[in-house]
Amino acid sequence: MRDNLVKITIIKTIYAIVIFVIAVFVLSKLSNGDNADMTARMQPATLPVVTLVTDEGDVDPLHGYLSDVDVNYMRGTVFPVEGDRSFSFKINTFGSKVWDIGFELRSIDGSRLIENTQLTDYSEDSDYITGNIQLKDLITADTEYMLVFVMETESGTARYYTRVVWQESGSKYNLDECLSFVLGFSEATFSKTEAKEYSKYLESNSEGDNTSFNKVNIHSSFSQVTWGDLNITKHTTPEVYITDLHSQTACIELQYRVALKDGNYTRAYNIVEDYRVRYTSDRIYLLNFERTMNFIFDYNSYSVGKNTIALGIEDPDIEFMESASGTAFAFVSENRLYAFNNSENRLVYIFGFYDGDNDDIRTRWNKNLIKILNVDEAGNVKFAVAGYMNRGIHEGEVGIAVYDYNSSLNAVEEQIFVNSSSSPEILMSYFDRLAYSSNNEMFYCMLDQNVYEIDLIEKTGKSVVDDIGTGQYKISESQNVIAWQKDDLKSLQLMNLNTRATSEITADDGDFIVLLGFMGEDLIYGLVHEQDVLNDQMGNPIYAMHCLKIEDSDGNLLERYAPEGIYITGVTVNGNQLKITRVVKNEDGTGYVSTYDDQIMNTLEVESGNNTVDVASVDVFEKIVQITTKSEIKSKQLRVLTPNQTLFEGDRDVDIKIERDIDKNPLYYVYGLDGDVRIYASPAKAVLDANDASGVVTSDHNEYIWIKGNLLRSNQIMAITRMAENYENMTSQNPVAVCLDLVLQFRGTNRDVEGLLANGMGVEQILENSLTDARVLDLDGCPLSTMLYYVNQDIPVICLLNNGDAMLVIGFNELNTVLMDPMNGAVYKYGMNDSAQLFENNGNHFITYITEG
Repeated sequence: MRDNLVKITIIKTIYAIVIFVIAVFVLSKLSNGDNADMTARMQPATLPVVTLVTDEGDVDPLHGYLSDVDVNYMRGTVFPVEGDRSFSFKINTFGSKVWDIGFELRSIDGSRLIENTQLTDYSEDSDYITGNIQLKDLITADTEYMLVFVMETESGTARYYTRVVWQESGSKYNLDECLSFVLGFSEATFSKTEAKEYSKYLESNSEGDNTSFNKVNIHSSFSQVTWGDLNITKHTTPEVYITDLHSQTACIELQYRVALKDGNYTRAYNIVEDYRVRYTSDRIYLLNFERTMNFIFDYNSYSVGKNTIALGIEDPDIEFMESASGTAFAFVSENRLYAFNNSENRLVYIFGFYDGDNDDIRTRWNKNLIKILNVDEAGNVKFAVAGYMNRGIHEGEVGIAVYDYNSSLNAVEEQIFVNSSSSPEILMSYFDRLAYSSNNEMFYCMLDQNVYEIDLIEKTGKSVVDDIGTGQYKISESQNVIAWQKDDLKSLQLMNLNTRATSEITADDGDFIVLLGFMGEDLIYGLVHEQDVLNDQMGNPIYAMHCLKIEDSDGNLLERYAPEGIYITGVTVNGNQLKITRVVKNEDGTGYVSTYDDQIMNTLEVESGNNTVDVASVDVFEKIVQITTKSEIKSKQLRVLTPNQTLFEGDRDVDIKIERDIDKNPLYYVYGLDGDVRIYASPAKAVLDANDASGVVTSDHNEYIWIKGNLLRSNQIMAITRMAENYENMTSQNPVAVCLDLVLQFRGTNRDVEGLLANGMGVEQILENSLTDARVLDLDGCPLSTMLYYVNQDIPVICLLNNGDAMLVIGFNELNTVLMDPMNGAVYKYGMNDSAQLFENNGNHFITYITEG
């Protein structure tokens, strides 16, 4: 009996132990990153890539979209169609199945469908489909259209977008010649002997930075352009993108990789080259050349040292965040996110679309950004990705995804996905301005000028600040605080995104308040007496501030700056230095004239992090970027992890409704030579930026507002010349009225301009009320050189002078402008440099228009 009890007890004990072991095993499998039912690797890319064919090879790789996008915000690449309206294409299917291939041809804003054709005549093999497209005789020469390839794929209906422009006869755009030059220049940089032929195209001078290979341009030295003494062993065939194309100029981007030998190791770098060239019958001119070189961080090589993580030749302004104590930190290198946890001695490759197993043109496409939102002491990382999703569950979609990396589970889990119909470039521009996660699981981002709050727990979103981007707003360095104000300038609003608390700073009676910005987390604003507000020549108010204040985040006054008899018109923040632009009243008190600038230094020491991003000089590499860690890294025992992604049922999409009246609140989109997009409510600020960035400005309807260069050798608006010669009573009228009258008559409109001016209407208002089929552009502050774009298109430009007079710019050649002086009706040539100086001395008060539709 006793023996049986003992046996039963032993059996029960063994059974309990077995159950416990099984339970532990099951729980462990459910809680780690190895369970195939709970986590998995990101799905590989599935969509094909479409390219267009030229004599110089394939160009304009197009990537597929599975979600709806607003065509009027798609820009991408452009391709010239020959006189017979035919061209060839190639589809790289990567072995996947594709069927029902066709295309749509639309107006550039997508509103009008011109042609919808199903393709049947094409050839297929295992990986490629090649064919030819013949557009119908329904298009206008030298006008951009949107071509949309449409095809069925195993992932759904995919669309591919590119602009096309038809050259009616001949080869007006000379693309093959421009491509041949650009590809030849790029290839020659790898041979100092061959490169000598192209050295004449460089403009090497003091503007070029010859201390780093990260950024090289046309002003760099010959040695710098030809890679100095770097031991480059090979380079891949460039991917070619035609980003802009006009009758005078072409913009072309090359993307490729180089292999750089460094001791016993070979390191891979991503290279992007941007060219702007001008083709003439005599020669090709290289107008711009810019190259970036960035290390593809290799966590398996010697990149990790005793107390450094080497990022090689790289832009030092990388995305970087650490925990409060510095035990853990995260960084982004070449659009891939990594985290290092010193206490556990592990390095984690958290997120990236390309890796060793997924590395092709689809996964490398650089139309997305990663922002680190938070890093805690345990090494958990919250981050967001915005733009085009190259692969995974959102492949082919545009949006913002917020993720959590769980260090203990070594898994990445999506929290929300906000789908967007804008282009990846525009979404990235907004995302770069604001992406913040609060302590209470609220995510804040900017979309189309509104600030949205998204509840990461409830998966809901709402707008918390409307139309912020069309007015005056500033964001603190940490993005924790937003300040904005309305047009009446009587108060400014502040919102702490971490606490969701809002506050207001109001001006005293008889004063205005002007938001100027942040110095770190400290707010800067100015105060203006109403009687000190005077109008400039464009009729715009000048808010001359008698006092400037700096306050900390708690509202404590840190600095009050109020110089006697001197007024402040603007500030520029550069690190811990505040540069102050100042004016004084003129003798009769009716206007302001510039005086010398001043500055305020922030004497508070900026606290450096526990781990720092540093730049070091290293022999032939010149400058490299590295992360210097606060504690020693045991590199030989370092664990390198790659997490899976947590699987979940359904979706975690958050729907955001965006509504903006684009006619009442138009925006202007600057596309720089490098493809980056910046968005402005002011056309003047947009043109100034595009001029510096050698780019273009477009509207909400995808139409050009301004283009860098692309001018004829000369042009003159002869109709206005003849009108000026026959104008009656010119000398007895207001010069501004004469200029306005000539512009309106040129447009076929007659108004009592002098009466409207006498009743208090401004120049811009008169033009807007009279030119109903045009967009009036206040381009105050832009240089004369930018105005020639409009004169080149037979659009006159009004310049208002400081003495109340005005002039018309109606022509130019390589040496002169052609001006119309309303004081005497004279039309005459004036030297280009003298004209630029004349208008600059008068404040560059320009106003013009551009036709729409």
